[in-house]
Amino acid sequence: MYFNDRSGLTRRHFVQSVAAAGTLGAMGLHRLTWAAASGNWDEGQLRHLIPAANHERFLIKASFKSELPFIPRLMVNGQPVQGFKTDIAGRFWRFDALSLKPATAYELQITDPSGKALCGIWPLQTFPAPDARPEHLRILSYTCAGGFDSAPLHGKSIYLDMAVRRRLLARGMSHMPDIVIANGDHIYWDLTTSLVKVDLEYVKRETWGKFGELDTSVPMMHPKNAATFMKICDYQIASLYGTTLRSTPSFFVTDDHDLFENDEFDEKSATLPPDTYGLLGAEQTQHLYYPEYLPDANRPIWLPGGDRAGMPADTNMTFGTLRYGSLLEAVMYDCRRYVTYTGDHARVLPQWVEDWLIKRTLTEDTAQFLHVPSLPFAYSSGKLGDWYPDLLAPELGKLVVYKEKPGWQRGWFGQHQRLIGAIAAQQKRAPAIIQGDFHASSAGRIHRSGELELPRPVDVVLTGTLGTGDLAFPSSFRAVESKPSQLIGMEEALKVTEKNGFSIIDITPEKMTFTMFMYRPPQDPAEIDTMKPVLVYEVPNKA
Repeated sequence: MYFNDRSGLTRRHFVQSVAAAGTLGAMGLHRLTWAAASGNWDEGQLRHLIPAANHERFLIKASFKSELPFIPRLMVNGQPVQGFKTDIAGRFWRFDALSLKPATAYELQITDPSGKALCGIWPLQTFPAPDARPEHLRILSYTCAGGFDSAPLHGKSIYLDMAVRRRLLARGMSHMPDIVIANGDHIYWDLTTSLVKVDLEYVKRETWGKFGELDTSVPMMHPKNAATFMKICDYQIASLYGTTLRSTPSFFVTDDHDLFENDEFDEKSATLPPDTYGLLGAEQTQHLYYPEYLPDANRPIWLPGGDRAGMPADTNMTFGTLRYGSLLEAVMYDCRRYVTYTGDHARVLPQWVEDWLIKRTLTEDTAQFLHVPSLPFAYSSGKLGDWYPDLLAPELGKLVVYKEKPGWQRGWFGQHQRLIGAIAAQQKRAPAIIQGDFHASSAGRIHRSGELELPRPVDVVLTGTLGTGDLAFPSSFRAVESKPSQLIGMEEALKVTEKNGFSIIDITPEKMTFTMFMYRPPQDPAEIDTMKPVLVYEVPNKA
């Protein structure tokens, strides 16, 4: 079996490290296999590779540098798993490995049908069984990693330079996380709002001129669009990640920009609920580039997002679960695709999903529990898609609630109240939410939401933005800084800070520790490699 000797690790040493890991149980196992995978690995023909895992299954999305004229195989400890082609030409494939053992490190490699290696060997491990009792889990989390390099507009950047973005990701990965959570906005290509919110000549030159123009009169993967669509996604996803995540199971939550629009409602545009073109664009992006959520015994398979043709069995593209033994359950949910506009009866999430979230929150059968929504609790920047009615008053330069926000629905806040009421009602665990969407880092504790005095305060953390440039920060794009909504009472440990960054989240039965890192040009990118955390925020499990 092929192994890349340039990594400095022999096959014997790899096997020894895996065997040693098995004697340690779940705690620390991934750090050994990550170290085995982190050398000068031979990616061979791969363009990108992103894995997902649970306690008994791997789901891997991969693309190659050119089309394959054969069906590749994923070798899992020497056993073949047939690839499934996800595009027409044969450049994109998925591998679905079933019936695996919990808390086990596997040796993986992709080969052609004859057994010839297409890349080096790498390790990946399953999660502990749902009833196992691991003592530690480390998560790397961030938001808004998408975007493309472009010339400055009015002297300012729109997205962070890709080389700097990769450096931030590498710094996050240097902490050897067990899991990555990338929360929303993996793609930026706003079909309508970019034309009305950004200089048209700039858009033509810096986006269409470099990647091509999508013709919305035909589908994304129509021959007129397919090359442009894949250039857009290749640059923003494959170019950022490459094979960096190959040994780190990753969860990709989707948000508004993944639907090829920003959330806007004004005299020029209204983008929610998303139109069919954006919905299909998000589905196609995930189909090719990053894994769906694997099944969980406590998540109904009939939730919306699990009913698309061609998806892996029992997976879901919009609502997911991270179950890591009895240590942690995290529920992840897209807050854009199913939003309704029915006044007091409106919802951000379908009723089935709300019921599932509340039931899982109140079951309390894990030591820790996290909500991971794409739409943040606590904060507002005055945009349509907020849970809250706060609106920018231009004459005052701040958010107010005495003016009507165009398009905003009272029912959204009603659902917010039911959700946060359930989160705060937990008796055995510290209520906590990690979230994305807002281009910022922050941490704080909610004690009041509207008329609700919460029985237990809810800790909320904005984990940091990987790809945002100057003009995409709310203080520039919306002319106002994000702040706690006026309907929210909270203590701020870290006020909303418009810098790039990420969070390392260490979870034990006793507490959750959020170590937060931030960077922003014109700082020297070399500082990223040694930067210190700006905040270490602990959430003790007071039970």
